[in-house]
Parts: sequence; C-alpha cells; structure tokens
Amino acid sequence: MPHLAVFGAGPALGLSAALRFGRAGYSVSLIARNADTLERLRTRLTAERIEADALLADLTADDHIDRALTELQAVHGVPDVVVYSPGDVSRLPVDALSLDADTLRSWLPINLTTPVRITHALLPPMIGRGTGAILIAQGGAVREPAAALASSSVPQSAMLNYLHAIDQQVRPRGVRVGALLITRLIEHSAAQKLFDSGHFASVEPGAVQRVHPDVLAEELFAMATTDAEVERAA
Repeated sequence: MPHLAVFGAGPALGLSAALRFGRAGYSVSLIARNADTLERLRTRLTAERIEADALLADLTADDHIDRALTELQAVHGVPDVVVYSPGDVSRLPVDALSLDADTLRSWLPINLTTPVRITHALLPPMIGRGTGAILIAQGGAVREPAAALASSSVPQSAMLNYLHAIDQQVRPRGVRVGALLITRLIEHSAAQKLFDSGHFASVEPGAVQRVHPDVLAEELFAMATTDAEVERAA
C-alpha cells in the first residue's frame, strides 16, 4: 500500500490531501503539533476507511522533526508522497520595510529550514527506490511579491529556488519535487477563520478570493502522480 505523510496536517488542506490520497489507496501519516487536531483528523479518515496514524511534532523544532522522521520510517518505511502544508497563523506577517535580519531568522524554520530538513532526509532513499514525491504548499507571493507578506514569502522564495535546483538532479531518477503556489484564501482553514474575524485586516484589507481545499488536494495528487512541472499555481 502506498503511503502519504502530511507534515503540518490541519483541518483544511492537510485533511483534504489525506482524503484524496486515501481514497486512491494510500495509507496516511498525519504530523503536526496539536494532539487534539490530529485525533480529529485521524478519526475522520478512519470513518472513511482510510488507514491513518498520527505523530506529534513541532515543525519549528529540529529534534521533533528528526524524531518524527525516524518514527515515520520505522513504521511505514520511506513514504511515497510527502506533503508539507503548515498553517501557522500564530502571528501576523511582517512587511518588507520592517523585516530586519533577526525577525527574518524567526520565520526561517517553518518556511525554509524545516522543509529542507525533511527533503534532505527523504530524498536519498526515494532516489534509491526510484520513486517518490515531495510537495510543498507555498503562498502565491513567491511569484507575485506583496510587501505585507515579506516575512513568509522571502524564505519561501528561497525554498522554491531550492526545489527547482533539486528537480534538476532527481527528476531523471524518477523522483518528483514541487511547490503548489496557493493564490487564494483556503476555505475551512485557520487563516480563513481569522481573516473573517478581522485578524488580518491590516495585511489584506477587503475581500479576497477563496478556494476549497479539495481543489488544492486534487492539484497535489496530480503533481505527485504525473510528470508535472515543479511549480503550479492554484
């Protein structure tokens, strides 16, 4: 049975991705820092007859990530597909003029160093096997810069460059890496709830376009199972 690992699993994109892959015959590991959320997601997948387990990990902590990777591979081996889709909304983005080096450093783990850590750990065994996919969810501001979102888009842009470079080395060996550039507010996400409550009014005032997470999950499935481009906007 093929296996999907969702790092940063939440009730929007993470759940939709797990359901989409699960219905295609994948078992699923959910990795995130909130035990209650993980249990709700696992229960939902189980109700859909999708085999699922959960690993508790803070994606900003290297030791948590390494432990999750070890536990994941001990139980399931190297996953066939990895989706990295953290939805951290614990703080407002920092605009470009306000973004000094120390502030930027605090945004690096979730947006750059953690996905690099995961990718670097899993790519060699995927290459040895000759199959696999690692997909990173990013904001559309990596291609359409928005001053208000600089704290996340600057490190995400570096990650996108890294994925393009890695692709040159792994695509001939049967492994896929890619970035899904999300240009709309994801329905049912924590960000959507906070936006509707006015939390992000100073960042993105007014109405914004929205997208159902099932639409994004379908894009991720296509990226994982076809000879897709490195980046895809949705």
